[in-house]
Amino acid sequence: MTTTITPWIHDLARVRPGDRIEAWDQDHLRHAGTVSQVAAHLGVLWVREASTGLPRLIPAREYRLRRTSVAPTT
Repeated sequence: MTTTITPWIHDLARVRPGDRIEAWDQDHLRHAGTVSQVAAHLGVLWVREASTGLPRLIPAREYRLRRTSVAPTT
């Protein structure tokens, strides 16, 4: 499998539960997982961490966010 990377997210209103998200701080990946809830009006989302399975509150102003999806290799 390969990872397909999309552009940075600038509007949380376009993020939905079930989206796979990465949260970056400068050039470092800090969090990655599946969105469970979005509160666009508050500027936050909750992600279930892929590595631990634990929920994590992500304040969008503190990170650069982007969707990722897993695509099969050919």
